[in-house]
Amino acid sequence: MLYLAEGARAEVVPGSRLREPVRLALDGLVVSAWAGEGPGGYENYLMRTHGNAWGLWTEGDEFRFDTATGLLESLSMRLPEDNLADPGVLAPWLAVTPVAGLPRRADKKAFGTDVAAVRWCAEDGSVLAGLYGSAAGPVAEPLRLRVTGEFDLLFAGGRLAGWLLENPERHLVGPADETLDAHPPDPEFAVLLKQYFDLIDHPHMAELFEEEAPEGRQLLASLRERIALDRGAVHRRSVLVEKIKDLDTQWYCA
Repeated sequence: MLYLAEGARAEVVPGSRLREPVRLALDGLVVSAWAGEGPGGYENYLMRTHGNAWGLWTEGDEFRFDTATGLLESLSMRLPEDNLADPGVLAPWLAVTPVAGLPRRADKKAFGTDVAAVRWCAEDGSVLAGLYGSAAGPVAEPLRLRVTGEFDLLFAGGRLAGWLLENPERHLVGPADETLDAHPPDPEFAVLLKQYFDLIDHPHMAELFEEEAPEGRQLLASLRERIALDRGAVHRRSVLVEKIKDLDTQWYCA
């Protein structure tokens, strides 16, 4: 038995997976696999599923379950702005093999969830993870539950502790078009995306950008110049270039 939050029990159905792929959006800093598109929009989707949202808003990461089967159908996880100081915290999960499966909840009562407190991106950009504050300290019985391709929910001692996305650059989508780019992995761009996450962590944003320090603008420009648009996954690279331009306009040209 697993727990998604205090009192929110779920069993695992081995081998099941979400039907939607996971997407990484820089606008809003969200990692999601969402099946709620269609007639009626988000409000109608909430009526057809159950989970942890009250009304049209939830303060935590969002989980929606199929009312008939109880299986997890959609999730939306917020990417925190603070980088993890000690990457060794993730070592217990990196050392285990993902297990494919989906949580199933028969209980239709709404429940509260947190959002991840810190994030970590591997030096080569191959992994992006978010950890809840409860993940601090020794990790007992680490589990990586693979709910969809390259995306895992992380559990410790049966309780949700965070999430992990492999090859995050492959899942990057833009604000106007959430279609996943079919271009093969781009290792060079993966490192550049990692550098972007390093740059926009909370201390940098407070010290360099929110005070409109010229050093911040120079760092943004330097990163943008290193993102070549004549090779690799050009579409995904363009998404990051446009985001950097938006930040420059927002912080320095407003």
